[in-house]
Amino acid sequence: MANSWRGDRLPDIVRSMASRPRHEALRGLITELLREGFGAAFSELEHERYLVDNSGRIDVAWGATVIELKSDLRREERDVVARMPDYLADASRGSAPGRTTVGLATDGATLLAYTLDRGRLTSIGRYDVDVDHPERLLTWLEPLLSPVPEVMPTPIAVALAFGRYSLAFGRAHSQLQRLWSEVGDHPEVRLKRNLWDGLLRQVYGDDVGSDALFLQHTYLTILVKAIAARVLDLEIGDPAEMLSGRLLANEGIVGAVEADFFDWPLLATSGDDLVRSLAAETIRFRLRDVKVDVLKSLYESLIDPDERHDLGEYYTPDWLAARVVTAAIPRPLEQRVLDPSCGSGTFLFHALRRLVEAGRQAGMPPTEIVETCADRVFGIDVHPVAVALARVTWLLALGDLVQDRPPTLSVPVYMGDSMQWNLRPLGASAEVLVDVPPNDPPLRIPAGLASDQHLFERALDELNRGLDTLTEPEAIRDAIARAGATTDDAAMLGRTFAQLKQLYLDGRNHIWTFVLRNLLRPVWLSHPDHRVDVLIGNPPWIVYRHLSADMKDRLREALRSYNLWVGGSLATQQDMCALFWARGADRYLRDCGTLAIVLPYATLNAPVFAGMRDGSMERVRVAITGGWGLERVWPIFGAQSGSSTTSTCVLFGERDRAGPPPAEFDRWVGVLPRRDASEAEAAEVLTHVRAAWPRPRTLLAASPYRTRFRNGASLFPRRFVLVEYAAAGRLQSRRDAPRLRGRVGSLDKRPWTGVQPPEGPVERIFVRRIALGESVAPYRVLDLVTGVVPMESGAMLTSASADTRGYRGLAAWLRDAETKWNEHSNKGSDGAPRMTLTQSLNHLQKLVAQAARSPIRVLYTKAGTRLSACWLEDDDVIIDHKAYWSAANSLEEAAYVAAVLNTSIVLDRVKDLQPVGQRDPRDFDNLVWTLPIPEFDADEALHVDLATAALHAAAIAARVELPDSAHFTAKRRAIRQALVDDGVAETIERLVDALLPP
Repeated sequence: MANSWRGDRLPDIVRSMASRPRHEALRGLITELLREGFGAAFSELEHERYLVDNSGRIDVAWGATVIELKSDLRREERDVVARMPDYLADASRGSAPGRTTVGLATDGATLLAYTLDRGRLTSIGRYDVDVDHPERLLTWLEPLLSPVPEVMPTPIAVALAFGRYSLAFGRAHSQLQRLWSEVGDHPEVRLKRNLWDGLLRQVYGDDVGSDALFLQHTYLTILVKAIAARVLDLEIGDPAEMLSGRLLANEGIVGAVEADFFDWPLLATSGDDLVRSLAAETIRFRLRDVKVDVLKSLYESLIDPDERHDLGEYYTPDWLAARVVTAAIPRPLEQRVLDPSCGSGTFLFHALRRLVEAGRQAGMPPTEIVETCADRVFGIDVHPVAVALARVTWLLALGDLVQDRPPTLSVPVYMGDSMQWNLRPLGASAEVLVDVPPNDPPLRIPAGLASDQHLFERALDELNRGLDTLTEPEAIRDAIARAGATTDDAAMLGRTFAQLKQLYLDGRNHIWTFVLRNLLRPVWLSHPDHRVDVLIGNPPWIVYRHLSADMKDRLREALRSYNLWVGGSLATQQDMCALFWARGADRYLRDCGTLAIVLPYATLNAPVFAGMRDGSMERVRVAITGGWGLERVWPIFGAQSGSSTTSTCVLFGERDRAGPPPAEFDRWVGVLPRRDASEAEAAEVLTHVRAAWPRPRTLLAASPYRTRFRNGASLFPRRFVLVEYAAAGRLQSRRDAPRLRGRVGSLDKRPWTGVQPPEGPVERIFVRRIALGESVAPYRVLDLVTGVVPMESGAMLTSASADTRGYRGLAAWLRDAETKWNEHSNKGSDGAPRMTLTQSLNHLQKLVAQAARSPIRVLYTKAGTRLSACWLEDDDVIIDHKAYWSAANSLEEAAYVAAVLNTSIVLDRVKDLQPVGQRDPRDFDNLVWTLPIPEFDADEALHVDLATAALHAAAIAARVELPDSAHFTAKRRAIRQALVDDGVAETIERLVDALLPP
């Protein structure tokens, strides 16, 4: 394909396709795309080909591909689904044996791909053309239309070839579903799925496993194991050899690929075919030319954007990992490095690249460089798929040096629990507990034995030999004792072998060597002789309130053991990342070793992290030696899905010193062209300055208003509470019970986006107006919304209590909502909802607190780039949690408080204390009351002047014309501009400047 056509003509073709051109124009564009982009000869293309039975005709056919042209797939997708099976069946009759026939339907802007799976039409991919990146269309189509290998493995190319909307994933997913229905209940397969599920609960602190996610992880693991083989140019003949790691072991590489939870398809009748077809897809990439961690992009591209946000599945950008590695590892040939939560291996990749470059500059022989890599750069992760990715990433980082490896190369990346939740004290020693799902007693391994790698491997060999011959436990005990284990350790392993033997007899055996070898690696790495010089990475950011009950207990006790637990109102803000900082240093870092960790921005100044910043933790001391603030760099995490994931920082520390952080840190600033920007692109746009370390936030209130204001009610799920009036039909709606329908909005979140909102008549006394955060503007209340509020006389009602009181409309509404809540809300370990719908609506009593009627209330926004405040003279309105409120003793007091809060002076003084979103400070919450704002005093002239000016501002705000169609942020801007034009804004700023001390 000529590069000139790609550069000159392809962008025009994609632009024309995006406009959904007329039928014949689209045919011409598709024909040119096939001929110039994929080498189709004119004679090979068939147009308007009739089906054998003359029941229809195929618009375009090329070999085993049929293409259906449409005017607008948004309207015509049903027609495609109805006709495509006939087209594919007809085309398959003339297709070469063994070749899959694929159908494409397109209106130009969108391409849909299908195949027939045992006579059933299966969707295997979707692509929406991107006029800004025309070549991505070819990349998406290449697995379908082009046998040409040697594609550059960029993150975008790999994600398009294998990601969620790729043709490869579409084909494999339907096959995996069929295989799962065949062998999913096999005892060994069920065991592997349960073990995988248990590890995910450790990763995320909650139950997130599902069959769909397990199949997705199976697909990804097969793919990366094939990539590992391709790195070495190995032919993949036997799928079992590839999945088990024997293919690489025969080449002297161990630990890169192992038999794990995801080789179960081989038990199904056509599982071999699936593995071979996926392996064949990888041959097109020049894998030795990898410059970054491409596998993390593949993993992220497979997960639904909303699910990715829920799971926190965001890996570190390469440019950031490379900079952290450069700063933290000044002597790469000497320093041993560990990433205890290595994910896909981004930090490992750049640490290895830095080591390789240093070795070459030092003139080291290639084989010695590879040996040094294996001795210096380690990774651990409890996520089984992350480990599979990281091991292959470790190999990819070697580049062409992989051909100069020593006779035996062990990849030092382990599937293990670096937090060592499974380590239990046992007298003067300890034991490691390994869960056996679903309800068997755990396997027990002596920690002392696990810390001796050579002895532990010999013990595993004895266990395996014993299972092969069904030896008696006493014989295994004696053999392990002869190998060098203590009497107690050998006795414990003898008992463990008895359990393994029973699992073997039950058909639940083949995974245990893999599990034991990996889960016990952290114990070996934490031995004083094996600790590292640098601890690096980006640990999980999981807030306490999002953990399961069991993980909450574990985290609380672990943080207490380091004197990092802060209870009270801060308990829900505790974060798993603080434990990684403390325990990582305690168990894996040598004296005077270095930490370089990517963390939430809040670690710089939030009170919940005060103990971490101080450094004098129980059992270990870590002084913060430097920091990078990245709150003004965008995008870093989550931008692909529009997430507002908290901004980040990097903290550097040194073990065995304590003390406060430095007076200054480096603040980085810049807008990146995209989240996965290259190092060169980041260098072009990012700058940094030395700035004062962010001022610590405090919980101490300097204003008496702190105790008077409270957050509004959590009216969630929105579609169960916020409503619109529904059509009533011929009988019309009753005045005392209007017919309502739950309001559906673009900001609704999963899983509620797929839940039908309630609909029906509800008694008018429960239909209330609601003020959202967006209802609050400077000195003016914007649009209120309507909602169903199940509260009477300060008491919450359930469907049962509403029915008892005779409110049949409300009872029916709540019954529907409660049923859906019980089905879709977060569950505890017992499978029951963690709280009822009523408890959720009235969380922390925030709804019943509004039952007391207050003629005048002050409102201000919970979050935003500008704080807005107003007052509300309507005691029937309910305040949502996106606003804070307080009753005012008089109109003058309400005006006074609103005047103070609306000023830029208050904003500037709390800005440094705010948590930071993707680009700007976000939450205000109670931070405004850390300022010494005095309570209103009618005898103070300054207070009265402020109230008078605010009342004038309210009159100005009320006269501003605001189009209904305008966004609430535009309405706020219009009001602020009117206040500036009037001059009252400047007057209020001057008065507040006099009110608050400098």
